[in-house]
Formats: sequence, C-alpha cells, structure tokens
Amino acid sequence: MPPSADPASGRSLRRRLCCFALAGFVGFAFDAGILTILVNLGLDARLARLASFACAMVVTWLINRSLTFGDRAGTDIAAEFLRYLSASALAALVNLGAFMALVTLGGPFARWPVLAVAIAVALSMTLNFWSYFKMVFTPKTRDPDGPA
Repeated sequence: MPPSADPASGRSLRRRLCCFALAGFVGFAFDAGILTILVNLGLDARLARLASFACAMVVTWLINRSLTFGDRAGTDIAAEFLRYLSASALAALVNLGAFMALVTLGGPFARWPVLAVAIAVALSMTLNFWSYFKMVFTPKTRDPDGPA
C-alpha cells in the first residue's frame, strides 16, 4: 500500500484530493452562478453571497459524501450533515470574512464579486479538507461481534 493511502480503505490521498477539488470546482460554479444571477436581479452582493454560499455548501457536501469520502460516509445522514456544517464553520468564517472584506474594499472586487469568491475559496480549502477528513467522515469502525 502506498504511504499516501488511507489504511482504513486503501484510498489514496491523491484520489481524495482530486475528488475534493472536483467538489470544490462544482461548488464554486454553483456559488458563482447563483451569486451572479442574484446580483443581476438587483440583490446586494453581500446578501446574494450568503444565499449562493448556502447552496454551494449543500452541493459540496453531497459530492464529498459520495466521491471524496464515500468509503467513510455514515448512515445517519442528518447527523453527518450537521457535523459537516459544524466542521465547516471556521472555514466558512474565513471564506465569508475574506469575501466581505474584499467586496467592501471596492475596486475590481466590487465590480466583479466572483473574483472575491475565488480568493475566499482558495483561503478556506485546506481547512475544509482537514476538518472533513478528521471530524466529519471518520473511518468506519468494525463491529467486534460482527463478521470479519
């Protein structure tokens, strides 16, 4: 087994990171698309981002649950989603705080808020991966009385 593999599943870190990046890309597309639509409808970029961010979070949870950490996903979906939200709280504060600061500063970020989204997402990605890996999608434990 390669040293970068997860001993619990044999899934490589490279594969997890690729799936995580895919989830992030799709989440970014949802976030940016919904943000753009809402801003074009006249909503303030800061309020629009709160809605677009919430939608992106659900999308990334679904992708991370099925692809990135599918071997670790639990059966109690509601509890898992609550852990996902909790684990994402600090990264969300970093993400949203950076976005709000950049848009408030003005310049190109006020004209093209998607640029601020890109920077904010880049700042929070590592924190997200670590918290999902360590706190949300933990290795499944084997039942000592169950089949081997």
